[in-house]
Amino acid sequence: MNESGARTDEPGREAGEGVRTFVLERRIRESDVITSFVLRPRDGRPPAPHRAGQHLTLFADIPGRGRQKRNYTISTAPNGETYRISVKREPEGTVSTWLHDAAGEGTLLDIAPPSGGFVLAPSDARPLVFVSAGVGLTPMVAMLEGLAAEGRTPRLQFIHCTQNNATHAFRAHVRSLAAALGAETTFFHTRAGEDERAGHDYDSAGHLTPDWLLEHSPVAEAEYYLCGPLGFLRTFVPALARAGVSSERLHYEFFGAVEDLFDEPPQVSAPPVPAAAVAARRSRTGPGFTRAIIGDALLDSAADAVVVSDAAGDIVLWNPGAERIFGFTEDEALGQSLDIIIPEPFRARHWEGYRETVASGESRYGAGDMLAVPGLTRDGRRISLEFTIALIKDEAGKVTGMAALLRDITPRFEEMKALKKKVAALQAPA
Repeated sequence: MNESGARTDEPGREAGEGVRTFVLERRIRESDVITSFVLRPRDGRPPAPHRAGQHLTLFADIPGRGRQKRNYTISTAPNGETYRISVKREPEGTVSTWLHDAAGEGTLLDIAPPSGGFVLAPSDARPLVFVSAGVGLTPMVAMLEGLAAEGRTPRLQFIHCTQNNATHAFRAHVRSLAAALGAETTFFHTRAGEDERAGHDYDSAGHLTPDWLLEHSPVAEAEYYLCGPLGFLRTFVPALARAGVSSERLHYEFFGAVEDLFDEPPQVSAPPVPAAAVAARRSRTGPGFTRAIIGDALLDSAADAVVVSDAAGDIVLWNPGAERIFGFTEDEALGQSLDIIIPEPFRARHWEGYRETVASGESRYGAGDMLAVPGLTRDGRRISLEFTIALIKDEAGKVTGMAALLRDITPRFEEMKALKKKVAALQAPA
């Protein structure tokens, strides 16, 4: 360990297939709240290739907090030598605070290969509109760099929202890239300082609104790329969809449950179960109640769905609960992809996380967390589910599959939505 608490030797255990050790080569202060970190592979080989807009998964061993896993957008176009991530300091953020305060040059970090589908279409036939807020501009910066490197000059608008000069990152860099590409930039400062000048520091004071965006961008033809906080996306993604922007032209990126954008079930968490408690429960199992007997009883129950899939995502176990909830018989489900129970708009995000978990050997949902997600039944109905997963590993620790326990919460979710509407109606001005 060095004085920041980060590892300075080789990893003590294999982090997962494809995970490599990188050296924090340089820190760059982009604003009062955002710092960039340039990362170079320790082994001297080129980093895994990526496309502008994709993100990487970083593993950090933080003193007193253990091993932490986070996703960060790569904020630069591919250069064959390094990655750059640009991280906002979050007041309660364990990893972001550690990166800002303790991770110095020379710190070692384990990083999984880049992934993500938030990338530019290869054609420049349609105008492009980049809309971002806060640290959400990082994939847009990478895309600008990528366009410049490839010599592409599509019709392009770059719209960014931030509080003021203190929080505005990459302003000069974006303006320079945009000028080279012949692109238009519009910067909104929601809390512009008295010393800030319109037309110099920013273009418009106050908040970007859906009405402004619809009036000032080519809604009928443009490809929209949006990235920012959940509230920002919940404002603009549905507004653009209602204005007629098809899903093929509407691209957005944030790290959270996609259904949150459209008022779908929220994520809820439970505290992790200590390993000692698990061992104690095993030791208290009485005669006639072996783990095999208990396991068979749970698997044969029709109360909750138990679905086990292999490393490729094909179903290898389908219990009576899964048949009751989703409608597929065991014969129909076995050997099929998990896609049969995932609504199409959510499949890309699901497989991105699935592959990442198989590669890293770690999952944020394996220690008691519950995730609320939409599901798809055999007759095409969309239902609301809560689930948790357990990773299945071989003797070498490699992930060979996942077991998911799922519960249908559709009635409860519909009741909550109805209650929210009643409360909103009561609070509305007369």
